[in-house]
Amino acid sequence: MALEFSASQELFILIFAIHFTLIIERVHQNYNPYDTYSAWKGIPHAIKRLLLSWTILYILPLLQFAIFFILLGIYEVDFEMTIRGVFSIVLVGLLSFFDFGYYRIFEAALYYSPDSFFTKEEQDKFLEKERGEVRAHLIPGICYVVATVIMLLILIAWNTI
Repeated sequence: MALEFSASQELFILIFAIHFTLIIERVHQNYNPYDTYSAWKGIPHAIKRLLLSWTILYILPLLQFAIFFILLGIYEVDFEMTIRGVFSIVLVGLLSFFDFGYYRIFEAALYYSPDSFFTKEEQDKFLEKERGEVRAHLIPGICYVVATVIMLLILIAWNTI
């Protein structure tokens, strides 16, 4: 039994895969959240950072991806070469940007309580740049996530009219 995806689902998968990969690579370079060796050794900072990253960077985005993916399969999206079709392509492309919102929320959690997630030496290495206050990460992160939900609703409404 082969799964057949709609054009909107295929476009969404493609763009989400690119964003997801870029975010995971970026967070790995900037904050080393996947230090499984240190977590396995029982170092509390590494365990907390690993669990936080799994929750915010994997579970939540993949849950939102699944919901969006299912909805894109239920509602037919028009990709004809019209203004409506072009607008639909742009919206489907922008839907996957919620992943960047989760990255910002992850950063907010790290900067809210750096002593929980990093040793003093790690803070000097990974949090060396002043990134501003927590709200500068949290509010845009939430806005990215909420904006993509609104865009999905607009896309569905635009294509069911």
